[in-house]
Amino acid sequence: MIASLYILFGREAQQRGLSLGSYSAFAYSMGALVLLLLSLLWGVSYLNYPVGVYLYILLLALFPQMVGHTSFNWLLRWINPTLVTLAILFEPVGACFLGYLIFQEVPGVLVLVGAVVLLVGVAVAVFGSNLRKEVEG
Repeated sequence: MIASLYILFGREAQQRGLSLGSYSAFAYSMGALVLLLLSLLWGVSYLNYPVGVYLYILLLALFPQMVGHTSFNWLLRWINPTLVTLAILFEPVGACFLGYLIFQEVPGVLVLVGAVVLLVGVAVAVFGSNLRKEVEG
């Protein structure tokens, strides 16, 4: 539900003239603040981890967050939020594929069945949306 609100607010903010950079800075800052508050609430510290952990966290912030999420936010200006959300569903399928390519990790049968169901569902939603537009238009 929160992810849906994030997508819808992102589209609304950009339609009202907020720049992609401003929206992204606000959204990512709020995410960081929430994580900081939750760590304080649960008494979990972000300190005393090996340096490598912080490097990986930095890489996660730079690539998936800054490139991936910012790209999705940019798309919201031009594409229906439903289609952007459907594109986000490809993430676990892509991660599974990369796991196979990089680590030779073979997914289980249920994972493959789930991936096929997800891909078919996305295809039905996208092509059904286009077909409905053609019929109505």
